[in-house]
Amino acid sequence: MIRITAIVLASGMGNRMKLDKLHLKLKDKYMYEYILETIKTYDFYETLVVAKDSDILKKAEDLGYIGIRNHRYYLGKSKSIRAGLRNSKETDGFMFFVADQPFLKPTTIERLCNEFKRDPSKIILPYYNGMEGNPVIFPYHLKEELLKLEYDQGGRVVIYRNLDITLGVDIQTEYENLDIDTIDDYERALRIVAHNNM
Repeated sequence: MIRITAIVLASGMGNRMKLDKLHLKLKDKYMYEYILETIKTYDFYETLVVAKDSDILKKAEDLGYIGIRNHRYYLGKSKSIRAGLRNSKETDGFMFFVADQPFLKPTTIERLCNEFKRDPSKIILPYYNGMEGNPVIFPYHLKEELLKLEYDQGGRVVIYRNLDITLGVDIQTEYENLDIDTIDDYERALRIVAHNNM
């Protein structure tokens, strides 16, 4: 049986928005609650949530996840990645989620995981209407390479070094790939929630 570990990166400082975007409300939920609840629909081997805020960690633990406090979040994305990897059990793959992608669908998670299970030596990278997105699955054999990331480097660095084992999965969707980095993104997300009665 192929084991996939979910790691949620929820330590971002929201520098581009100049505010804590994960605590913005979309209807009756905080931004981060969407992805945490969506992940619950899939049977991951284990789920780790790396965050700096106590309420995010509490929500994660209430859902049965492992909460990891990132005290050094200000040192960049690589700190969150390393914290997740170092606290995980041995597994076959790591699926990295960002906490500001509220419209990701359970069917997309399942499809990406199914692709990985067909060949767990590959990186599985979603393309939303032709654009690279998240979540990405990395095989276990790339763990050490991911642990060497520094400062604000993310998984894309490892992807571009390993294009020969990267499989792109095309996902046709209107807004699943929307992550909230700007006020305009947030306003668009509010319109999506209102229009789709979420």
